[in-house]
Amino acid sequence: MTRGVIAQNGDTRISQNGYHYTRTPQGWALTHKLVAEEHLGRKLRHSERVRFKNRDRMDLRWENLSIIEKKQTVSNEKKRAQLRAKIEDLQAQLEELEEHE
Repeated sequence: MTRGVIAQNGDTRISQNGYHYTRTPQGWALTHKLVAEEHLGRKLRHSERVRFKNRDRMDLRWENLSIIEKKQTVSNEKKRAQLRAKIEDLQAQLEELEEHE
């Protein structure tokens, strides 16, 4: 892809981090994701990720790709507790500001 040239659907580029992108009608998309969706015959679910089996981001063959479930890093209960703590902290800051007015 040459600088200054408008990308057409199907054009590809490689980012500095080594991921391969393809231009689609919706914009740029990760090529390995497009390959997986084409092979599966459906869009990936929100909970799914595509991984490279051999860690080579240039190897876009289906045989090198695997679909995995995203890990939920924070449980809903923990997230609620974190949000409540933030609310309490913000409320305390607001009260302190109001005391000094």
